[in-house]
Amino acid sequence: MRNINKVIIHCSDSDNPHHDNVKTIRQWHLDRGWQDIGYHFVITKNGRIKWGRSLEMIGAHCKGHNIDSIGICLTGRNNFTQEQFHFLVVLLKKIMREFKIPKENIFGHNHFNKHKTCPNFDLSKIIEQL
Repeated sequence: MRNINKVIIHCSDSDNPHHDNVKTIRQWHLDRGWQDIGYHFVITKNGRIKWGRSLEMIGAHCKGHNIDSIGICLTGRNNFTQEQFHFLVVLLKKIMREFKIPKENIFGHNHFNKHKTCPNFDLSKIIEQL
């Protein structure tokens, strides 16, 4: 297993109901020439946590920060559900426990790229629950 010390939260940047699945996001990333979906987890509107790329694999979700991070994507652009937020907290708690990651090492994509608005929701409200 690689050394993981942070988690980066993303959104899929689409509120289209047909994009509310890991298969579509994987195809977007394959179309870009990537090996697989860039995220390790995807949380769909109904709160289901779906596997993306294996945790053993370096992600492809945040330039310059993939080697030591886990990427989590919530489907959506501006419309997220309480189920997504609930299961994001559940998943983060599990990851934090397993990899001994402090809540100070949970970031939105926009933290590392000021040209991004992703994850497009107030991550501090999620971090308060950790």
